[in-house]
Amino acid sequence: MDLNRLYQWCCNWLQHERPGSVIRLSDFDRLCRTLQSGDVLLIDGRSRLDEALKTVTSSRWSRACLYLGQLHDIADPALRRQLSDYLPCSADTRLIVEARLDSGVRLRTLSALEHEHLRICRPRGLQAEESGAALRHVISRLGLGAQRSWFAMVVLLLPWGWLPRRWRCSAFAALAGSLLRQLVGTPIGEAFEFVQFPVLPLIKQQRDGKARLFSRQPGIYFAADFDHSPYLDVIKYPFVDQLDNTRIRLQPWNGPHAELASVGDSTPAEADRQEKTDRVVRLVE
Repeated sequence: MDLNRLYQWCCNWLQHERPGSVIRLSDFDRLCRTLQSGDVLLIDGRSRLDEALKTVTSSRWSRACLYLGQLHDIADPALRRQLSDYLPCSADTRLIVEARLDSGVRLRTLSALEHEHLRICRPRGLQAEESGAALRHVISRLGLGAQRSWFAMVVLLLPWGWLPRRWRCSAFAALAGSLLRQLVGTPIGEAFEFVQFPVLPLIKQQRDGKARLFSRQPGIYFAADFDHSPYLDVIKYPFVDQLDNTRIRLQPWNGPHAELASVGDSTPAEADRQEKTDRVVRLVE
């Protein structure tokens, strides 16, 4: 077996999606209708790679990707042509930018995440021009980190659980090369930095009593950074039945609000029941 095949085998072994033991709370159809261009998607993940990254960050979210929107929604014709050349698809295809261990930063369809547990993080107050600039910046990073890196394999296989939690992120950042930095969500953080949108800045009190934001220049962004950021809102969306899991015992919900609004129903008469559905989701998460 040559080195290229061995490297690809190692990538496949680390990225192989194992059967999930936790119920997915994501309703993919509702998620597609909720998403907006520029939203950050956090991935729970079920692979050995995801488990290693979650151990490093002590978070349930392993990786982050950026939602670009549908191809026909992108206003810049040159950008649409660039995306079409990179990934031939129809005009209504929903696109994301994510990083893979074997190919670096790349363009994929949103449908690739259909069976994942996801969380939507939306930048608060980001203007359309700023969002477009951030998208162009992250698209310019396509192909970054595609070089083969055996050192990245070794770093991922280290026993991170043996280290104290407070040392894991800093140790990983010190060891992570270009590939690992792209993998966890750094291209998205750098795109927000490019338009001067804060993710996790340092707030310092000035002598005149005014507070000012300072960039921490971490050099690496983890999925947990977007989850913890006070400048990104977590968008809630209801989930529907998961009756394919026979281990779950269901208890009927009795009372005046037992019949909830159907998925996609947006009539004013159903607003109160939809609010209660969202409240249930918040309690579960």
